[in-house]
Amino acid sequence: MKHFDLEQLVPPKGIDLLCENLVSARFEDLSEENLEIFKDRLLDMIGCIFGGACVEEDAFLVDMYKSWGGPPEAPLFANSGRVPAINAISFNSILARANDFGNMVSYVHGDRIASHFGETVLPTNLTFADMTPTTGKEFITRNIAAEDTIGRILYTLPNRWPTDMLLGAPIAAALIARIYGFNAAQAKAAMSYAATNNSDPGNAYFDYSQEYKLYNGESARVGMLSCELVKHGWNGLVDPFFGHWGIISKQLKDGEELPALYEKAFDGLGEVFFTESSFKRCPGGIPTTVAANLGKEIRAAVIEKYGKLEPEMIKQVHLYRSSTIRNNYYSQPFTMRNHINALFCFRFASVCCLLKGTLTVKSAQTSSILADPALIELTENATMGVYECEPGRQMMKLVVELADGSTMEAEADYAAAMYEYPSKEFIREKFLSQFNDFGKLPASTADKIIELCARVEELPDMRELTELLVLK
Repeated sequence: MKHFDLEQLVPPKGIDLLCENLVSARFEDLSEENLEIFKDRLLDMIGCIFGGACVEEDAFLVDMYKSWGGPPEAPLFANSGRVPAINAISFNSILARANDFGNMVSYVHGDRIASHFGETVLPTNLTFADMTPTTGKEFITRNIAAEDTIGRILYTLPNRWPTDMLLGAPIAAALIARIYGFNAAQAKAAMSYAATNNSDPGNAYFDYSQEYKLYNGESARVGMLSCELVKHGWNGLVDPFFGHWGIISKQLKDGEELPALYEKAFDGLGEVFFTESSFKRCPGGIPTTVAANLGKEIRAAVIEKYGKLEPEMIKQVHLYRSSTIRNNYYSQPFTMRNHINALFCFRFASVCCLLKGTLTVKSAQTSSILADPALIELTENATMGVYECEPGRQMMKLVVELADGSTMEAEADYAAAMYEYPSKEFIREKFLSQFNDFGKLPASTADKIIELCARVEELPDMRELTELLVLK
């Protein structure tokens, strides 16, 4: 694997190398694994766009974006009509993130790093692909090149989460720089504006604010604005990430000149391309996976023993996280009875799957929650505790008290469940579930989308796919 000496990487040489690779990467440089994962992610994200159109609290956005007027440059996915491109990429990215259901987690040199890039970069890429002729190969290459560029920067971060959310605008700028045909210097300038005008939705999860998805829309918008400024001649920073007061250098302790992983981040540059590679199993983010699975497991056990599961058979639900799992917003109680509270709540995921057997986009919507008093009562009364597990592991446990006085218990590995790569059948069914919840397009359209995603590298014009993502 290609390795650079540190003297070859001293800022700004490192960022210059990354930008050269960004603009020069070719489809032939990508691996078969890159291609196969990308196809899965593309279908997955298109499903999340349709699922995002089901969020009742966001319905006003269509009229809001249309009311601003401007040239009809780009589509509003899962809707009809066209708006200026900078507004379309914002809207489409918000849709993709609306249920926090899209693919994520960058894999760089074997490290799994929380990242929230896909729900910005993929809908933005699709939006631009609808505006001008774009081959499937170029569509894939520019997406992966942007992810590799920012993923390597993310790898160097001393504190990776939630600082990864400061890189949403730079990855959008990296993608659009490639779309605009920028050279390396222009790409760096665009990323510098994006890096200094980014969005961080860190508090949104704790406070149940919609900022968590506005982040994706703003990242897309700022990325495009940054490229427009550079296109018209503005210059940028020498090094927006590792230079003076850069995003990364600001995190270093006094006296540190470079992050510990800085040199290794460049290994294999141009030979190995790192991308996001994990898939969410439920609306509400990847951490809900185990809580939901435990609910399904106990549901199956109850049905096996009693032949059925009715809400009145459940007395109380107790969920536990091992002390090795961060006490975060998912551990908060279910108190708001709405979509956004449901997304980020371990207890909701467990109880919903216990009662319904699944947690879908439809079941996480506010109207569906309010229509189910038993779901509300059990979730609001559920408890969240802490227990000690085997050292070095992260575990979750669900204990369900039944009305007949008996209890059922299930336990699972928290981290392993989150990162297990899903089957093709799972990805297909996840897409279809959201497409069907959206319910405004014929089944034949879903079949065609699945077919085109499976051979996207063969498409001479991506509009063959993007035209299926809008209402006529």
